Amino acid sequence: MADNAFDVRGQGDPASVSPGATLLRWPLTPGHTDSLKVDLGWWAGSLGTVPDPALDLLRIAGAAYAADRLSPRGTGFTRTISLTVAVTDTQRWENGVADDVADLLRWLTGDRWLLSLVPDQERIDEDVLNTESDEEAVSLLSGGLDSFLGAIHLQARESTVRFVGHIDSATAVSFHQDKVQAWLRRAYNPAPAYTRFHLNQQGKKQEGSSRSRSLMFMALGIAVASSQNSEANTLYVPENGYTSLNIPLHANRAGALSTRSTHPETFARMHRLLGLLGLAVSISNPFEWMTKGEAMTAVAATTPPDDWIDAAAQTISCSKLDSRTFKGGNQNLNCGYCLACLVRRATFLSAGITDKTIYLPDTLTAGNKAKLIAKRRGDIDAVRYAIEVGVDDDAIDSSTWPDDYDLDAASDLVQRGLDELAALPLP
Repeated sequence: MADNAFDVRGQGDPASVSPGATLLRWPLTPGHTDSLKVDLGWWAGSLGTVPDPALDLLRIAGAAYAADRLSPRGTGFTRTISLTVAVTDTQRWENGVADDVADLLRWLTGDRWLLSLVPDQERIDEDVLNTESDEEAVSLLSGGLDSFLGAIHLQARESTVRFVGHIDSATAVSFHQDKVQAWLRRAYNPAPAYTRFHLNQQGKKQEGSSRSRSLMFMALGIAVASSQNSEANTLYVPENGYTSLNIPLHANRAGALSTRSTHPETFARMHRLLGLLGLAVSISNPFEWMTKGEAMTAVAATTPPDDWIDAAAQTISCSKLDSRTFKGGNQNLNCGYCLACLVRRATFLSAGITDKTIYLPDTLTAGNKAKLIAKRRGDIDAVRYAIEVGVDDDAIDSSTWPDDYDLDAASDLVQRGLDELAALPLP
């Protein structure tokens, strides 16, 4: 038996649960059970007619996200997580397709996943919305600076885009999503659609990293894109290329402090999976070959709405979100000194844009600011080290990449990202 075992079924499914597994009930209609809070029913009828392969992928990815957050990591980094999920058709997941999902989860989280798919109960009648739409694409919009820049970039291309968000259990993320949503409504006429969904466990979170969230978020976007009776077959996932490559700043940061949410290999594996499932959805990152500063510069050149710089200051980039632990701290503020915040601050400098963000250090006494810097010393020193040594081509060469990926271009991109960081004064 795995360290952590979970069985995810639709509410009311009478089937026997896997021995030793924790049962997680997905509500039949938008709402919650005692184990999951989901704004999409078991059959996702509120999205319209979702193709069964996309529905199954959403169930698996959502189940994995909940299992990830409910599984303590313990003293070792690698966990073994056993996950049973009821799907509409087990046959489509045979011949290695389910194994591809388990491998993708391992790639994203660093854990060993044992995935078992079982037949679902008989399909129930559910009100299905008519989602006929003229929207040309779907884009993820998280409340972060990259996806905010992506939203402006896509609006400037005159594409009609539907934005999709995930309501995280972190109240700071929801706070900034509210700010972005309000700005979109003011800045554009007609206002683009921005729909956010809960998909979270009800129990107390046991794991803080949530590396599986990227698969769940993309699966949510895929379900939305594939449900629309239009040509909306592109899912945009905006993220600057430097962060996407995420070459470790130091050898000791290669595991727990690295993320592969938008890594080119992640996208390659997702495209392979979508092809095997027969889903004609393409995943694209408009900033794949740009640093964050270059992405902001490109967006500024599109003549965005007048107050976009003020709105950019209302986005969240912080990877720590522990501001409340400092006396006088505000949980909704970017901390300013974690790696993600350092990249954010360097972005405004590189683009020559005034950074109107209020950072946590701006609100702290000198003593508490010193405590914050001491707590972030690992991030700050790792950035300083990476700037001094430059691109580690050995780390690039030894990493996993899609076939025929341009490693020279990747090396140049990483160096440009480090050059942006080098212009930022470090404490």
